[in-house]
Amino acid sequence: MEPDSVILNRTLIPFFPAAIALTLALLGASAIPVAGQLAYGNWHWIAHFGAYAVLAYLWRRALPRALALGVAAAVVAFGFVQEAIEIAGHAHGIELADALVNAAGGALGVAAAHASSRRSD
Repeated sequence: MEPDSVILNRTLIPFFPAAIALTLALLGASAIPVAGQLAYGNWHWIAHFGAYAVLAYLWRRALPRALALGVAAAVVAFGFVQEAIEIAGHAHGIELADALVNAAGGALGVAAAHASSRRSD
């Protein structure tokens, strides 16, 4: 078997567990009411955007054979699911603006990962 045909080779190992860990952390944060009160004002948007940019970057680098658009779609969908979980976890209504900021961060993260992986080829 050629090294290029290995799905999870040693260069990808740090990205996969980090992507899983951040995914689980975001799920946990959506269920804990106090997590929604950690950032106020513009920091709230920056936190959402940054978290989803990093999440998308990690998943794109962890799954280099997946289509970039597929990774972006999965991260965007996860952002909407997380916001739906927050309805119960944070006891508030749906925050569509948060989901859209999550989506924007996810799109940037996938684009950054795609660009950085192409430069390293």
